[in-house]
Amino acid sequence: MGHPDTTTPEPPDHAVFHPLADAPWERPGDAPPELRELAEQAARIGARRAQVTTGAIGLYTQLSELPAGYEVPPHRHSAHELLVVLEGGCTVAGGPELNAGDMAEVPANAEYGFTVGDQGMRFIVVRPSASVTSLSPSD
Repeated sequence: MGHPDTTTPEPPDHAVFHPLADAPWERPGDAPPELRELAEQAARIGARRAQVTTGAIGLYTQLSELPAGYEVPPHRHSAHELLVVLEGGCTVAGGPELNAGDMAEVPANAEYGFTVGDQGMRFIVVRPSASVTSLSPSD
């Protein structure tokens, strides 16, 4: 969420491994002010997200876990993203249903939102750069 560190680290000359057990889960207080309320609401119902990779070779990766019925409001990211559903699924607002194994390519600044299905959803997002999230204005 929010305002990432935009410095690009020097790429390593060897493989770097990121055990999920070592990934830091974000806290609502880590969110930028404009997203803090949403982050607090999400945490109260069991949603969580971890930054897994932070650009060492140009990939920024997040793992998210969302409970059944959770609604991700319409929003945009400043970077392209590949969303890969690992478990469960969701229904994209105005779009298809995504299930385990499905993927979505979302261009930078494209608006989207979704509602998590009955099984909850665990997914990974991969971006080619650090990204800023912006909530879309409410109607």
